Amino acid sequence: MKHYIALADCDCFFVSAERAFNRRLEGIPVAVLSNNDGCVISRSKEAKALGLKMGEPYFMARPRLPDILYVRANHDLYRATSEKVMAMLKSFTPDVEVCSVDEAYLDLTGTKLLYKQNYFKTAAMIRNAVWDKLHIPVSIGLSTTKTLAKLASDKAKNCGGIFAIGSAERRKILAQTKIEDVSGVGKRLLVKMRDGCVFTALDFISRPDHWVKTQFGAHGTDLKAELSGILLYKVDPVGKPPQSIQQTAALKTFSSELAVLETALLGHIHSACRKAREEGARATMIDVMLRTKDFRVLREKKKLPFASNQELEIAPPALALLRTMYSSSILWRSVGITLFGLSYGDSLQGELFSAPQQSDERLGKVLDMLPELHLGGN
Repeated sequence: MKHYIALADCDCFFVSAERAFNRRLEGIPVAVLSNNDGCVISRSKEAKALGLKMGEPYFMARPRLPDILYVRANHDLYRATSEKVMAMLKSFTPDVEVCSVDEAYLDLTGTKLLYKQNYFKTAAMIRNAVWDKLHIPVSIGLSTTKTLAKLASDKAKNCGGIFAIGSAERRKILAQTKIEDVSGVGKRLLVKMRDGCVFTALDFISRPDHWVKTQFGAHGTDLKAELSGILLYKVDPVGKPPQSIQQTAALKTFSSELAVLETALLGHIHSACRKAREEGARATMIDVMLRTKDFRVLREKKKLPFASNQELEIAPPALALLRTMYSSSILWRSVGITLFGLSYGDSLQGELFSAPQQSDERLGKVLDMLPELHLGGN
């Protein structure tokens, strides 16, 4: 059975969410910053046309491009907007796999009978509904596999918002696609591709199966199948739970004060624990990160005595790790925490049973009712 997969990708999502919240921003160059003096993490088409680069530091961009409106990131707004977009996508088909805050795969197979129109028209209907009701622009790519739908979505941004890759034009499009533009081709894989004289997606799928398997293993053979229109990666409405939860941000100003770092870290711990509770996850390991003014990174890890998603249990060992790395003679740029070794549900492994869990679930629920903390960072 042939499937028809769509990838819906919100355009310039953070900027679009800001514009949906404040319509006066429409049509003017806007950039969203990681924090007041951080880097550009989202830019409007108008800002891009002026030459603003993604990731450009604010202190460099502002003097060079003073006509751009620079906005500090509001992640609560983006999270709420994402939930509305994903809920709307699910109103058209239950088979929706959320990939990130601004991307989701939809399996449209079967909707042709439901809506009595072709898949391209259904994609247009979805795109128009998201814009009319939420004021969020969405690019949608259509094809028979996830990999091709992703490629089509990238092309849709410059082709009116919707782009389809069917069997008739697939080889022509792949011949025009650089292999590095294919989802799933990372830096190390790209080096091997070039060593094997593979420069386009068509070059890759034209190679014999035995050569692909020898050079790139199972990942390579799966990628070739997907680019050839054979669906291997199905849309999973449940999705895979995250393997780690990270929260980090630059400080408002460089600081050598321990109290500033501790306050910022506590804010990140709250955000990470909040996210863990939302996911139904508990961490068995923590990783505390410190970054110096000149971008040197220090890290310390610690295994927890039992799995937890509670601030009162994670903060003490995290603060202890911070203090082991801290030096008052260094100017610090940022601090962060990663929760990993996540367990889900009530299943705890091995030695986790050796220590009684002291989690106060009621306190966690109370904290989740409070507004998101932004101490010393975003």
